[in-house]
Amino acid sequence: MKFVFSTIALILSGVFAGCASAPEPGLEAARRMILDGRAECVLVKDGRILAQESGGGVSPLLTIYETRKGDMADAVIVDKVVGRAAAAIAICGKARHVHGEVMSEDAAEFLKAHGITSGCTLPVPRILNRKRDGLCPLEQSVAGIDDPEQALAALKNKIESFRKNRN
Repeated sequence: MKFVFSTIALILSGVFAGCASAPEPGLEAARRMILDGRAECVLVKDGRILAQESGGGVSPLLTIYETRKGDMADAVIVDKVVGRAAAAIAICGKARHVHGEVMSEDAAEFLKAHGITSGCTLPVPRILNRKRDGLCPLEQSVAGIDDPEQALAALKNKIESFRKNRN
C-alpha cells in the first residue's frame, strides 16, 4: 500500500512540478487561518496579512480582487480551493505566488503560463461541483479561455446569471 501512495505522489509531482510552495513569509500563518476555518482566502504581502475573506467558491478571492486589487500586485494569495477561475483572478491581480490547499492541474498550468509561481497541499485533476458529479460550473465558464481578462469577464457573467436565477 505504501508503494502505491509513493508511486501516485511521484506521478503527481511530475504533473505538478513546483506544486510545493516555496518558503513565503506569511504563507504558513495564512494557511493556518484557512485550516482553522477563520478564512477561505488570505492576501499576504511582504510577510504581512493584508486581507482575509470567507465565503463559498471564488467569492472571497473575487472580493479581495475588487476591494484590494492594488495590494494584489506582487502579493501571495492563499486560498482554500484554486481552479482555473481563481487562477484567472490571481493573474488579473498580478499576484506573485498562489497557494491552494486544493489546486487543479489546469490552475497550476494557467498560473505558470502567466509567470506566477504556485503551490498546493492537495493537487487534483479538476475542481468538481458541490455534488461531485461533474465539473464546477464556474470552472466550466472559464474552460478553454487563455486570456485572463476574458476568463474573468466570463466568470463574472456566470456569477451574475446565478444571482439572477436565484431571485
